[in-house]
Amino acid sequence: MIKIYSYCKPYLQRYKKGLIIYITLATVLSASALIPPYIIGDFLDNLMIADDISFALTHLLLFVCISVASVIIGYFSRMLLIKLQMNLGYSLNRDIIEIVQNASYALISNQDAAYLNQRINNDAKSLVTFCISIIQNILANSIIVVITVILLLSFHTQLTIILIAVAIVYFVIYYFYRKILYETNHTFMEAQSVFFGKLHEQILYVKFIKLQSLYNLFIERLNQSFLPLLSSALKRQRASYIFGSLDQLVYLIVQIVLFIIGGTAIIAGSLTVGRFIIVSSFFNLLLNSLRYFFSIGEAIQNNLVSYQRLRDIEDIKHEEDGCHILSDIQYIRLSNLSFSYDKQKIIDDISTTFERGNIYIIRGANGAGKSTFIEVILGLHSYSFSGEILYNGIEMNKINIRDARNRLIGITEQEPILLSDSLVNNIFLDEDRVSLEKEKMYKKLIKIFDLEGLIENPTNGTLNENHEQSNKLSGGEKQKISILRTLLKDPDVIILDEPTSALDDNSKSALFQYINTIKKDKIIIIVTHDAEFCFDDNIIEVLL
Repeated sequence: MIKIYSYCKPYLQRYKKGLIIYITLATVLSASALIPPYIIGDFLDNLMIADDISFALTHLLLFVCISVASVIIGYFSRMLLIKLQMNLGYSLNRDIIEIVQNASYALISNQDAAYLNQRINNDAKSLVTFCISIIQNILANSIIVVITVILLLSFHTQLTIILIAVAIVYFVIYYFYRKILYETNHTFMEAQSVFFGKLHEQILYVKFIKLQSLYNLFIERLNQSFLPLLSSALKRQRASYIFGSLDQLVYLIVQIVLFIIGGTAIIAGSLTVGRFIIVSSFFNLLLNSLRYFFSIGEAIQNNLVSYQRLRDIEDIKHEEDGCHILSDIQYIRLSNLSFSYDKQKIIDDISTTFERGNIYIIRGANGAGKSTFIEVILGLHSYSFSGEILYNGIEMNKINIRDARNRLIGITEQEPILLSDSLVNNIFLDEDRVSLEKEKMYKKLIKIFDLEGLIENPTNGTLNENHEQSNKLSGGEKQKISILRTLLKDPDVIILDEPTSALDDNSKSALFQYINTIKKDKIIIIVTHDAEFCFDDNIIEVLL
């Protein structure tokens, strides 16, 4: 539990004020549960000796006030709890996502996105919920334990001794059962994340499924992921049920003892009915508090799984940047560059230089490693290659490559990525302000690539939102938007990865003519297996 709390402590401190208010309200609400039993017990004792019911007005008024106050406090504490859970959960979730984004691309790229997303979201939510509840519940139940023990000692010493024995029994049961709880929950959570990954692909690849008529194959893949989930869920439930049954058994034995001892005391005249109600209620409150400390063991083991899974993500090697900030990129020199993936050599001893003022064509058959070659020289595999990559004569590992990619390098992906946003925002992305010069350039480019009809209002982008998997845009239109995005960035290095795969001849010609007009101050690298594209004496070819 200490490990979990230490891990979540920065997030708890971030919302310390709200947390203190919530714990105060929730603790007052929990402690107020001690008052009604005393009111009821005192009412019954007075009822035995009263001549009329008039005495009950005080008890009734007090009972109503306590109940109304509990409802009001309960509302505000519940609303505050939801706000805290959402804020803390999001903060932790966001930080883990940032860790994933900064992790080594080679280590993170083979992860199933749906599985990883579900895992991060569930584990983050589970941990913050646990930490908030554990602080409040430990405090509230500790107060109840102290107060009820003091009261019970004044009422019945023998019952108090029995409760101490019960606490010892609870601890022994948890100690010998905690490992089983952890292992069954860990297996279940992993199987659940895998299942959600397979469930996600049923929708993600629906077009592929239809075109290839692979309905049975994909359903079978889903079935194969469900069977381990079902098996682990049953094992987890079995372990949890046995654990809870032991708790119920102890509780039953204690109730039997309570009725025997209490009933004997009433018959003997040493205990009134009202006092028995008070003792019985306090006894059950105390017992429930002890059972909470017993059940917390299962919650700790469950959340240790979430804690460890998040720590495993944090332990993934991060993408490391150097300190040198490039003001521009004059050339990129490769010397004896080689790269292997899963013991398979993708790039073998490449030496070449990309200089300003030139257009370079990276050619090779499908699967030759053209896209991987680009990933390597852009620093996505920082410590996985051999040889040298120099930017302006400086080793790539010594420069801040993230900053360079942000300011000085623009790339058009092989598969265009469109966000859930307007087309204009997809083109400008995170540009805070659009300068007059950028707006002129933008209008010129949409005319060159015949996008004026698609983007009806290029100034404010009033088109409907277009999702990444939307069928509203053709492949060529998506590719044009991706190219336009890169060109509008106006970087020193322009990389176009298979830019013509969905373009018509006129668009190909327009693209080549435009990059010829801007190549003087640029390094332009075009990855393609299109033998006809950019066939020009001034083009420098690099074969893979």
